[in-house]
Amino acid sequence: MEQGNVYAEDWPDWQLPSGFQPVVDHLLAHREPIYAVGGAVRDMLLGRPHPLTDLDLALAGPVLPLARKVADTLGWAFYPLDRERDVARLVDLRRPGTRLVCDLAALRGTIQEDLRSRDFTVNALAVELRRHALPRLLDVGPGRNDLAARRLRPVTAHSLLDDPVRMVRAVRLAAELGFSLTSEARLQIQEHAAQVTQATPERIREELWKALALPEPDDVVEAMRELRLLFPLLPEVAETVDVPQSPPHHTDVYRHTLLAVGYAAALRDWLLGQRDRLAPEIRALLAPWREDLAHLARERLADDRRRGQWLVWSALFHDVGKPATYEEVERRGQRRIRFRGHAEVGALMVEQRLQHLRFSRREVTLATQVVRHHMRPLLLEQDFADRPISRRAAFRFFQATRARQGHRLAGVDVLLLALADAQATGAERPPHWPRFLARMGELFAYAFEEQLPLVQPLVDGHTLMESLGLEQGPLVGKILRALVEAQVMGQIHTPEEALAFARSYLKSTGHVQPAKPT
Repeated sequence: MEQGNVYAEDWPDWQLPSGFQPVVDHLLAHREPIYAVGGAVRDMLLGRPHPLTDLDLALAGPVLPLARKVADTLGWAFYPLDRERDVARLVDLRRPGTRLVCDLAALRGTIQEDLRSRDFTVNALAVELRRHALPRLLDVGPGRNDLAARRLRPVTAHSLLDDPVRMVRAVRLAAELGFSLTSEARLQIQEHAAQVTQATPERIREELWKALALPEPDDVVEAMRELRLLFPLLPEVAETVDVPQSPPHHTDVYRHTLLAVGYAAALRDWLLGQRDRLAPEIRALLAPWREDLAHLARERLADDRRRGQWLVWSALFHDVGKPATYEEVERRGQRRIRFRGHAEVGALMVEQRLQHLRFSRREVTLATQVVRHHMRPLLLEQDFADRPISRRAAFRFFQATRARQGHRLAGVDVLLLALADAQATGAERPPHWPRFLARMGELFAYAFEEQLPLVQPLVDGHTLMESLGLEQGPLVGKILRALVEAQVMGQIHTPEEALAFARSYLKSTGHVQPAKPT
C-alpha cells in the first residue's frame, strides 16, 4: 500500500542475517522503530544465497551512546565511524572464522528523506522493525521494480554527485549483482567522472578493493574505462590504452593487462579455495604445493585484505611503466618496440599510487616488489633454456625478490604473476611453453621443499669492518650477502671460514685491504 509517497507492506518472511538478532533486540528495548537498510534488504529480496555478515541499521539519534551501550552489553567491539554524522560500527569478533559487522547511523530526517538521500533505488529500501509488529518493507521509489528488472538507477538526478564515490560503487554493484546501468546513470557517470577524485582516497580504495575482488575483475576495469572513470582513478593503467607491443605480444599493453588480470583472478580464486578456472597445465604445475601456496594466499596484510587478492592488483599494475619507456629500435632490418627499464619505472608508479590510496606499508611494499621483479622469471627461463635452474640461481632469485615488512617468500608472488603474465602473452602457447613451466616448477620446488631458511651471516658487519679494515658502506653489505649465499651453498661453516671467504671476495673485486698497524 502507499503511505505518504512510500510503498509499505508487511513482510512476515523477513529474517535478520544470522547473529544480528541480539543487537536488534537490545536496540529496540531502548528505541523504536529501527530500520534495516541497504544491501541486506536488497540481497534478501534478490534471494542471494550467500550468508550476510554485515547489516546497516538506521534509527533516530543520538546513536553513538546507545551503540556503545549495546556493544558493552553484548561484548562486541565499538568504533565511532563518524562522530559528526552520528555513525557507529559494532563488530562481533568472538566467533572464529566469522566477523559480523553492524553499522548504525542516525536517520537523516524522516525515513522517507533518508531513503531518498541514498545512492540507487535498489538500495533505497528499508525494513521497519518494531517489538510488537510484523516487519514492514518500505520503498520510496521503483526499487522493487528495478530489482526485478536487474537494473541500477540513481535515486535522483543528483545522487551520484552528492557523493562521487557512488560512481565507482555503480560499477562494482553492476558487476557484483549482474545488473545493467540505466542510460541516465551511464550518462551521469561519463559526464562527471572527473569529480570522482573529490571522494577521499580511503573511500575510493575500499570501493576499488571490493570491485577487483569480484570474480571478473578484468570486466570491472574495462567498465571503468568505458565510463571514463579509469583515468581519474588509475591514470597509470589508463595510459596503457593503445600502446603497441611487438611479438610475441598480440595486443596493446592495456588489452594484455586485462588478460593478465583475468588469469591472475583465476589463480587467486584457486589459491583461496573459491572457483577453479585454471588451465590444466597450470593446475598440474601448482598442485604439489597447493597447501603451501594457500597458506601464503590467506595471510592477512591489513584488515581483511588477503595476500592472494593482491595478485590481481599486481597484474593490473605490472606494465604501467611501459608507456614512459616506449621506444622503437631497428634490429636486423626490422623495427621493434621495447620498454627498457619498464619494471623499475612501473614499481615507482605503483608505490606512489598505492600510497595515495592509503594502503598499508606492508601492502605497498609487497606489490611494489612484485612489479619490480616480474620479468626475472622469464629471464631465468631464458638463461637456463637447456638445463634446470641451479640452486645458486634459485637462491639469488628469492634473495633479490625478498620484500621487507615481514613478507616471507615474496618471490612466490612474483612467480604467480609471471604465470598470469605469460598466459596473457601471445594468441597461442609458444613452443617453449613446456620449458617455461618446468623452470617455474623448479623455482616453486626450491621455495617450498628447501624451505629457504633465513640464514644469519656467520660474522656481522662490525666484525667484517674491524677484521678487514673496511669503512661502513655498500661494500660491507655486498660481502654479507655473498657470505649468506656461501653458507646456503655449504661452502663455509665457521666464522673463521667466513672471514677467509670475505678476504678472498675482496681480492676478487680488486679492493686493497689496509695493512695491519705494527
